[in-house]
Amino acid sequence: MAARFQVHQAVNLPDRYLFGLSGVIEEGMVHTGMDAVLEDETEGTSFEGTVHGVEYFPQDGPSEPTLTFHYRDPEKLKRWESINWEGKRVRLEWSNH
Repeated sequence: MAARFQVHQAVNLPDRYLFGLSGVIEEGMVHTGMDAVLEDETEGTSFEGTVHGVEYFPQDGPSEPTLTFHYRDPEKLKRWESINWEGKRVRLEWSNH
């Protein structure tokens, strides 16, 4: 079963080598190990990752789920950080491999 997630903001957790997308689960259930892709990709805004965890971080107002993605490649992180995440939707599916 697939899921859809609307992003409100992106966060980098460099001490843990994690990149996070905070927002709202719009459809389905999100689990670690699911593959994530940006639904409305345009040139230069590609995103692919495997959900490393689903966490809740303290913030002003109600906590939102944050999907975390592990990285080691600084170029991958730079590409992810270059995306204007607010309002973007991510589709999540179980891997076929």
